[in-house]
Amino acid sequence: MRARISKMALAVFTVLFVMSFFLLSAAGDYWPWYAVTAAIAVVPVVVGPLRYRLIGTAALALSLVLIIGDYGMGKQRRARQQSASATPTICHSQYPTMQTYIRHSAVLN
Repeated sequence: MRARISKMALAVFTVLFVMSFFLLSAAGDYWPWYAVTAAIAVVPVVVGPLRYRLIGTAALALSLVLIIGDYGMGKQRRARQQSASATPTICHSQYPTMQTYIRHSAVLN
């Protein structure tokens, strides 16, 4: 029974891990998904026989690495967004108008 539960948990982990390739969200938003996969990977580590414990430990380590990586990428993305919002943007009043072009062409002629 313990082997069967471990096998099912690893199958669910594999399905969720493959589905994570098709998530459509920004960096830093994936970590809850990986946290769920980590929680599922704990099941074989706790209740499974030795080979399932080893596979579950590898799956748990993979989930933790993905969580840490996604968190770091999210911090970088937020820092880029904040630095981009801190730079001044050109507003319409800074663009030359048609009247400016007409004045300049009149001076040149």
